Amino acid sequence: MDLFYSKNIDEYKLSIEESKHCLNSLRMKINDVILVTNGKGLIYSCKIQNIENKQVVYEKLKIIYQSNRKIKLHIAVAPPKNKVRFEWLLEKVTEIGVDIISPIICDHSERIKINHLRSERILIAAMKQSKNAILPRLNKIQTFQEIIQNCNTNSYIAHCYNKKQINLKMILENNKNPEHITLFIGPEGDFSEKELNFAEKEGLVPITLGEQRLRTETAAVVACYKIKSLMQ
Repeated sequence: MDLFYSKNIDEYKLSIEESKHCLNSLRMKINDVILVTNGKGLIYSCKIQNIENKQVVYEKLKIIYQSNRKIKLHIAVAPPKNKVRFEWLLEKVTEIGVDIISPIICDHSERIKINHLRSERILIAAMKQSKNAILPRLNKIQTFQEIIQNCNTNSYIAHCYNKKQINLKMILENNKNPEHITLFIGPEGDFSEKELNFAEKEGLVPITLGEQRLRTETAAVVACYKIKSLMQ
């Protein structure tokens, strides 16, 4: 059964776009049962009551799923130069189960702007496709220095320099019940040494994701998957 998104689920209406998909693509009718989420952890079973001005009006029947995520995962990532790769990244980390995504501008960044509206649509589509009850919050793009000063204590930065790093898996296995984890992934040219020094002064822990040198979008997906699989 397809999942629909309603930003305010207590309005009991699907948006024009969601209603169009429901009625035209899926041929749903009055009295049919649909699944609706507000992207905040709940999925409801709902019944189509009426169609008003091309919008689906529904009634909530019952909660059929409630998210029980143990930690809030925040990824701060420098968007790759190729926007398609960034959009792929957004899709995959949503499917994995990230809570917050912060695009960042670094010293070596080649992309300093994103299409926020298009990115949010990709997040919604990925949430619905994967039947994930949580829609990640997409922050406005900001500089590395701006975001790093607001990090929580469980914050990690992945890099490829020949410096002391701790294996992410080992850290997570020894980190009992964190409420939040923030992970920094740099641009194609990696973080600058200046940025790494600043990060360590601010208390971020340098980590490695393994021996292979990964693309930005690959590193983001690999790291998020490791965190989710180890902290469940």
